[in-house]
Amino acid sequence: MNYISEQEAKEMICSIGQKMYQRGFVSANDGNITIRVGDNTVIATPTGVSKGDLKPDMLLKVDFDGNILEGTWKATSELPMHLRIYKENNEVMSTAHAHPTFLNLFANLGMELDMSLTPATAAISGRIPVAPYQNPGSEDLAASVAPYCKDFNVVMLANHGPISWGKNPIEAWYILEDAEAYAKMALLHKFVVKADYRPISMEQIKLLADTHDLVINPRRLVNAPEKTGNQEPAVSLDAFDPDCAWMEKLVEKTADAVVARLKS
Repeated sequence: MNYISEQEAKEMICSIGQKMYQRGFVSANDGNITIRVGDNTVIATPTGVSKGDLKPDMLLKVDFDGNILEGTWKATSELPMHLRIYKENNEVMSTAHAHPTFLNLFANLGMELDMSLTPATAAISGRIPVAPYQNPGSEDLAASVAPYCKDFNVVMLANHGPISWGKNPIEAWYILEDAEAYAKMALLHKFVVKADYRPISMEQIKLLADTHDLVINPRRLVNAPEKTGNQEPAVSLDAFDPDCAWMEKLVEKTADAVVARLKS
């Protein structure tokens, strides 16, 4: 099995950490990243450091039992969860955990993402399940992720946030980034616009997989219909009349709050 060098792994973790921070996926010292560099070793982020401030000399080399082999910083408390993913799926070469707003929203709702929206959501992340809540940093949390490691590539931890994994560090990051975009679209479709959307059909998903030589695990299939209207002519936005009762209530509450503040 081929592994990237330890130095390259450290530089990639710092780069991905910067992306996490710049995109608002983490705040304070949230999040953790690991990259596998040997049969039994990974490079991991330390605890207590902003992902936007990571430097290569801050990172740790640890074995699959959690022992620190190199480095002076304390390892992230979430290390058991990351190591469990490697143990469950030998093809995994990198993991990424963050707290992006929209995925965290669905994690807090205990609501898995299974809408058939775009080729990326259907084929890359697919259905995104929610693992039951467990105490952060615990072996119970690591165990809660275990059932998903072989068939999925990202899972939401209830009331906590998502963790993704991939065959290389960039893939793990892209999966997490794509999943957050998926969550944002799902929120807008389901709770904001509240209009019938045109999903990708099961037939179109199968064609997508055949065209790009993709293997889509049955457990990851989104809730796609047999037929769809996405090849029909577009409708007029000007003629669209959504249910805006929620917006009217929001405006009313905001106005009341402003008036109350002015009177105080």
